[in-house]
Amino acid sequence: MAEKFDVIVVGAGVSGLAAAYIMAKEGLNVIVIEKGKYPGSKNVMGGVLYQHMMDEIIPEFWKEAPLERPIVEQNFWLLGKESVAKTGYKGMEWSKPPYNNFTVFRGKFDQWFSKSV
Repeated sequence: MAEKFDVIVVGAGVSGLAAAYIMAKEGLNVIVIEKGKYPGSKNVMGGVLYQHMMDEIIPEFWKEAPLERPIVEQNFWLLGKESVAKTGYKGMEWSKPPYNNFTVFRGKFDQWFSKSV
């Protein structure tokens, strides 16, 4: 008899793993399919990870996750054809726990996340 799943998640990146974890917690039978040898093996760059969303999945994840550094400044650019308008915010409160967001190297973070959920 073939095994049946409620959900098939394609890709073991942060979004796929988070979705699979939340659905499994709700009782769905979930499988994750990843083309790499392990989660994060196909990632060669980093990204920005926001604390609030991850903390809802793994409380205080930032205490053990492989994070590069907290981000203390956010900038927003509105681009025109030949112009740019920008604004930003720098807050040193973001440099203290629980932080606001972080830079991460996805090759390391995705592998850690897959083992943590």
